[in-house]
Amino acid sequence: MNWQQQRVLVTGGTRGIGRELVIGLRARGAKVWATGQSATSVQQAQAALPEVVWSVCELHRPASLDAVVEVVRREGITMLIHNAGVQQLRDFTSATAAESLTEHDEVQINLVAPIVLSRAVLPALRERPGAALVFITSGLALAPKQSSPVYCATKAGLRSFAKALRGQMKVHGWPVRVVEALPPIVDTDMTRGRGVRKLPAPAAAKQILDGLAAGRDEIYVGASRLLKAILRLSPALGESIMIKR
Repeated sequence: MNWQQQRVLVTGGTRGIGRELVIGLRARGAKVWATGQSATSVQQAQAALPEVVWSVCELHRPASLDAVVEVVRREGITMLIHNAGVQQLRDFTSATAAESLTEHDEVQINLVAPIVLSRAVLPALRERPGAALVFITSGLALAPKQSSPVYCATKAGLRSFAKALRGQMKVHGWPVRVVEALPPIVDTDMTRGRGVRKLPAPAAAKQILDGLAAGRDEIYVGASRLLKAILRLSPALGESIMIKR
């Protein structure tokens, strides 16, 4: 892959894996656009990475989705990386809700927005050599954990959508790559206070970008490779390991 010919838009680029993807893409020579959830986060990112074109995008709001589509069309974007996501700990057995977002918002951000955006930008991407849609799902798309049921459902749904969309591109001969990256638990703000042996975000981003450069349709990052192998040998064992988390 010639990164210098790529014009990449990363959603959720102000922190975590998204920020490291933005940094890695710039280091490899790509031109980068990125979004953040709030004006404050975007201003901070702009100050730190002024060579990136930043914008605010609240993915659960239709007007923000329209603005992303306009950037893809106007700026000649060749690769859209669906990275933005939220994970809420939700206990459906408790009468006390501790979540900061509703279930509806979590589904909108993690699943509905990438689907809507993909449909809207595909006609433009079809006309651009080397175009790609990249979906950052999760190892939890393979086997869920009990503590974040809505998040797990959205990532499993996004994985299924990406696989089906990849099939459509092949059946209809559209030259748009559809790639899925499945990171394990990564050391980010979203996972603060949760889990152990977390993969550093720079390492996760590097593996994703290396997988893209190698032309892989599915990129298993870090411990997700081990989970895939366990599930192949014994689905019941893999699911029993993950569900307790």
